[in-house]
Amino acid sequence: MMHFWRYYTPFHSDLLIRTLIPFLILWFAWTQRNAAKYRGVQFSTDNIILEVQRHLHTLYAARTLTSTQWKGHLHRAGVMGFIFRQIVPRAPSVVRWSAPSPSWFKLNTNGSSLGNLSLAGAAGIIRDSAGHVHLEYQVALGTGTSVIAELTAI
Repeated sequence: MMHFWRYYTPFHSDLLIRTLIPFLILWFAWTQRNAAKYRGVQFSTDNIILEVQRHLHTLYAARTLTSTQWKGHLHRAGVMGFIFRQIVPRAPSVVRWSAPSPSWFKLNTNGSSLGNLSLAGAAGIIRDSAGHVHLEYQVALGTGTSVIAELTAI
């Protein structure tokens, strides 16, 4: 079922809403089924819809559910009550390296990930006051967060 859902919808990504919603529906259908079977609660599709919406709104309130997950489906987000601000791109700015004091070295590091718990990497470079490179490194970290990548770079 998930293969069909993914294959016949645009924008192949595991982070999109069209991947999340079917899993939520299946999960809450399962919990509703168990409540009906073991606690004698009346099975209700309305409760499944309500729980899916409640879960999506919780993710939205926690800023975990963003406009990027709704790519290609922003009109549906509006129908469900999700309002996303339009991102205004910033003008690029020039970043320059500044040399350390004479006879000192400077370490510049960077770590990043493609998302929370996604592919991550770290790198760094050590230069002297004349700008000569004494050491540089980079490492693929596998799956991780940007905070872990930044700390690992140091």
